Amino acid sequence: MSRYNDEDGETVLDDRLSDYDGDEERPEITSGEAAAICEAEKNRRKIQTILFILTFFTSLVVSTVKWYSRPSMMYSDYSGSWDIFGNGYLDKQNKLRLNRTLNYLVKANISGHNEWMPPDNEMTGTLIDLYDDSYSPQYKAGVWISTIDQRRLNIPDPDAEATLNDYLFLQRYVLAVLFFATGGIDHWVYSLRFLTGSHECYWYDVFAIEGMPLGMGLAFGVRCDREPNIENKGRDWQKERIVTQITILPANNMEGTLPMELKHLHYLKELHIDINPGLTGSIPSEYGYFPHLQKLALSYNSIDGKIPDSFSWLTKLEQLNLEMNLLTCDTNNGDLDFVRGLKKLVVLSLEYNPNMTGTLPDFLSNLPDLRLIAFSNNDMSGKIPNSWSAMDNLQYLFLDDNRLSGSVDVLQNMTNLTNVYIQGNKFTGSIDDTFFFNLKNLSQLDISNNTFRGKVPGHFFKFSELEVLDMSFNQLTGELPGDSMAVNKSKLEHLALNSNNITGPIPNSIKLPNLTHLDLSSNQLTGEIPPAIGDMTNLTYLFLARNSFTVEHLPGWLQNLTKLTELSLKGLNYTGEIPEWIGKLTDLTFLDMGENSFYGPLPSSMGLLTKLWILILNKNDLHGTIPHTMANLEDLEVLLIDDNNFHGNTSAMCNRFDKINYFVADCASDSSASTSDDAEIQCECCTLCCNDENVTCNDEEWMGNHESMWENGYTRWKWEFESGTVSPIEGDR
Repeated sequence: MSRYNDEDGETVLDDRLSDYDGDEERPEITSGEAAAICEAEKNRRKIQTILFILTFFTSLVVSTVKWYSRPSMMYSDYSGSWDIFGNGYLDKQNKLRLNRTLNYLVKANISGHNEWMPPDNEMTGTLIDLYDDSYSPQYKAGVWISTIDQRRLNIPDPDAEATLNDYLFLQRYVLAVLFFATGGIDHWVYSLRFLTGSHECYWYDVFAIEGMPLGMGLAFGVRCDREPNIENKGRDWQKERIVTQITILPANNMEGTLPMELKHLHYLKELHIDINPGLTGSIPSEYGYFPHLQKLALSYNSIDGKIPDSFSWLTKLEQLNLEMNLLTCDTNNGDLDFVRGLKKLVVLSLEYNPNMTGTLPDFLSNLPDLRLIAFSNNDMSGKIPNSWSAMDNLQYLFLDDNRLSGSVDVLQNMTNLTNVYIQGNKFTGSIDDTFFFNLKNLSQLDISNNTFRGKVPGHFFKFSELEVLDMSFNQLTGELPGDSMAVNKSKLEHLALNSNNITGPIPNSIKLPNLTHLDLSSNQLTGEIPPAIGDMTNLTYLFLARNSFTVEHLPGWLQNLTKLTELSLKGLNYTGEIPEWIGKLTDLTFLDMGENSFYGPLPSSMGLLTKLWILILNKNDLHGTIPHTMANLEDLEVLLIDDNNFHGNTSAMCNRFDKINYFVADCASDSSASTSDDAEIQCECCTLCCNDENVTCNDEEWMGNHESMWENGYTRWKWEFESGTVSPIEGDR
């Protein structure tokens, strides 16, 4: 028993006070009892302190659990206030803000319709649909801006006159919808600072671009103007930063559809969303109501449907890029008539939309500022309209790979043309010394894969700006234009005349110092191959195959062309041994010396060509064992050595060739056993074994496609063979 407690467990003070009824004289308290009172008071305060601390930490734990139990769509950058005492005040406020936000979005016709409000003022219809669809980007954006956004903007009153603050709330909400509608949380590679607590005008990142000076880069995301085109809005509007540009980083892995809510960004001038195959659906018709829009680029996505007729209202539009999509458009049904009124249009690019049909619109000639027309790789037919001859300012014309036909004489008067691509059509006509003679500003001309007749005109080599000339796969005849091909200051880099019926010799005086690509294969050229080609040391691509040159041994000047990456000498009747200096051409990725009369052993220096992907040596008279150095060619995907006289085994090579797709050798006897004792070569990794008796074995062309596509920048993208495709591009192996 405590010194301050009696037998019943209560304190002495308790007993004394319990006897006092208030009418009697207050009993006196002894010094011992006073000490007990003080001690009891101290204990009471300690207990209260402990209870307060326990209550605080309990509330803290509960609030934390409640916070992290919120829906997963809550954006991770939010760091709001905790409802520490658990009284639900913050949750109540957030619920109220969310209801007010949804009310505004629907009643103001932002993300719904204003017919939602019934007489009894209860939520029904569109608002309930918006409220219940917690997976919709509109709902997610509404939750974010009303309950998570650190800026916690005032929610507009849909019944009051719109103010600047209302617009700022709206533009922030719209950008949030774009983020959620295109998979911002789960798919975007770079968030570009979207949905952070900063002002939306700072939702961008700067990326270093190869070739730009150190410390400089390009900004992608949201950009703003401090003084956009504000009509009679007052000085307050002109002081505020308003969103005028959205440029999403290309290939940002966006998935979803374009939200119509972007229409509310009234002052938007530029919208760029490119190279996102996961972006589907149609273009909202509301995008035709951007009164200030100057540039719209939605290229290399998977957008389908028709281009909205409402685009006719984009009267300030200067650039329209919708290429590489799945758009449907029939110009004969007026699906492109919206362009008629776009008088400021400079760029019109609709190429690579396979469902785009009809004829070339005649009215394009009425657009005075047009500089670029791109309808490549569509399904268009008919002729080039005669009215186009009036387009004096046109510089870029891309009509390749359609079903267009007729004459191209209409282009003769378009003297400002610099880039003309009309290959892969059914154009006809005669090429002579007047053909495109007036187009002296030409930089790139591709008329390949048509049915043009005539000769190669000499004046093209005198065009001071010409860099690309491709006239391959036509019906050209006659001889090459002699001395016209000797130009000291020529800028010509790409010359493709292959697959015609050109006769005569290659001019001995040929001199094109900047040439990197020369393809004269599959013609009827004769005479000796001039050593002057060996002086064009910038050559990376040299195809001379399938001609009737006078040749004997492999010319020594070839070893000067150390930049060569592709060399084709197929079917030229070369004889003699393959020289050791072949190993100097260490940049080769493609080497075709098949269908000649080379004899002797393979030089060991062949093993130095470690960048080779394609090596074609079949149908010669080579003999001996295959050099062990060939095992160094680990990147080989195609190796053809059949129809020769090799012997031995390829076990060392088979242990190294982990990528090879086509390996053909004389590894079969009459019993077709690759390891048979009487087979010429023992080959366990060959994909096809031939023998001398089977003359049809491996009778494919194996020519390798001619790389003449401007879309690839005239660089090798892939080799196409009858058996399949080989690509040197990383990731396509």
